[in-house]
Amino acid sequence: MDKLHVYGDYYINFDKYPRKNEQSRISDSMLITYFMHEEFLKKISKSYIEAYRNYNECKDYFFLFQFKIDKLELKKNYEAREIIKIMQDINLIITSYGNIIDIQNKLKRLNRLDVILYFYLKNKDAYMNIFESLEKAKIAYFQGKEYNVKFDSIFDFYKFQNNQTYTALELIEIYSYTQYLLKRKIKLALPIPKYLIN
Repeated sequence: MDKLHVYGDYYINFDKYPRKNEQSRISDSMLITYFMHEEFLKKISKSYIEAYRNYNECKDYFFLFQFKIDKLELKKNYEAREIIKIMQDINLIITSYGNIIDIQNKLKRLNRLDVILYFYLKNKDAYMNIFESLEKAKIAYFQGKEYNVKFDSIFDFYKFQNNQTYTALELIEIYSYTQYLLKRKIKLALPIPKYLIN
């Protein structure tokens, strides 16, 4: 079968995504990557809320953060207070230094996993918006309403700035394509913050 089932009697060609032109390919690949890691990213996002809530209520809270870079598996158990301190300390570094080279040099001296966690927490609204937009797209599409959403590449993870507007159907198609890849055990790696790349 050379077609991918999306819903009902609707199919698309397997090679439709990521699209061939560079701007669309980059944005499609970004969406596919985040859809592949949806549960993991939601867990990170939730850890931020839980850390602050438990800290304010003087309760213990721990978050086990695991991140894979190539074949290297990084792992650390964070306390609520530690998550809050990382967010404050790294934010201070970023706001204190004027150019990206100085920020990069300073961040490379810190614990790599702390820096990765910081940027995933800092950008949680951006990737959570992708997941929320998918749900809105499904509702709008099946109600016969028009729905378009524009996504920007997340600045802290990509050297280039790119944006792309998607229709409800395109989001649903990309999500279906992502599920097809996951069933075949194909999973793209999440990006690491560009400040940690040589």
